[in-house]
Amino acid sequence: MFYIKILLIYLFFSTILLSTEFNLSISPTKIELNLNNDSVTDIYLINNGNKDVKLLPYFETPMEFQNNSLELMLECFPKFITLKPKEEKIIKLVFKNKNDILKKNENYKSYIIFKELPNNSKSFSDKNIIILNEIGIGILGQH
Repeated sequence: MFYIKILLIYLFFSTILLSTEFNLSISPTKIELNLNNDSVTDIYLINNGNKDVKLLPYFETPMEFQNNSLELMLECFPKFITLKPKEEKIIKLVFKNKNDILKKNENYKSYIIFKELPNNSKSFSDKNIIILNEIGIGILGQH
């Protein structure tokens, strides 16, 4: 029982310590698209931390929406993002309507995921433990 308590305390404090490394703010937290028209949506990223953050955006669709995915109709610019400490960037999410794919009166859902890439300064002690974070935003639409 003593070892379990020590392990829980260690996990709690190490999680707090490591989570302070990833201080990224994203706005908006959900995107709703009009699937009848092409559109461009701005996504604001802010690095609130004191270290550079490198991000790779990609798209993913939940299992229950695999038949109603938006992935083929979405693009993100830039394709690779580097944020310096306290820096803000605007990312463009582009939706291009492909009428031959979309079904009427259907709900569509995908996510844009921002995956943190390794940074040489992210080692913890001498063990070289690297924690990479991912954060996603839901993209919804109805046609």
